[in-house]
Amino acid sequence: MRLIEAAHAKIKLILKPGDICIDATAGNGYDTLFLAKQIAPNGQVYAFDVQNSAIMQTSARLKNSGLSHLIKLIHQPHQKVTDFIDQKDHHNIKVAMFNLGYLPGTDHRVTTTSKTTICAIENSHNLLKKGGLITIIGYRGHKGGIEETEEVLKLCKLKNWQYEAQEGNSNPLSPVLLYITKN
Repeated sequence: MRLIEAAHAKIKLILKPGDICIDATAGNGYDTLFLAKQIAPNGQVYAFDVQNSAIMQTSARLKNSGLSHLIKLIHQPHQKVTDFIDQKDHHNIKVAMFNLGYLPGTDHRVTTTSKTTICAIENSHNLLKKGGLITIIGYRGHKGGIEETEEVLKLCKLKNWQYEAQEGNSNPLSPVLLYITKN
């Protein structure tokens, strides 16, 4: 099973219609659409991306889904989640998804970074309700990817968060999937 499929399977176990969630790295919109399908017919997905092309691609993907009304597309960096999530939804977020690295098919120099990712994960964790889940896929095969993934693991240990890691394969540059559950 691919790591994204594993993340989706875990999310399906806890996300219900009417829940509130975050796609911290909207990218091409696949996860945003997946989340919207899980929370339909009501609920809210907050989808963030720093790249305008990602917001446009996500918007286009959602256009014919009939689910656009469930999604707030936010053209801002993911570390600003607290600033753009409605106050009433603070501490009511059930799931936050992160796919680290770069947007496929675009400039590979534009990537998530350790500094912004750590801030975004901390902020998202603070917004979660008890029992909420953060999924993070760290892509270690690009410049800065190993460091970013290691920093996320250090954060989990430092904060004493409940987490588990699933390796893509035995290659040290393969992606890793992290699940963080809020106690």
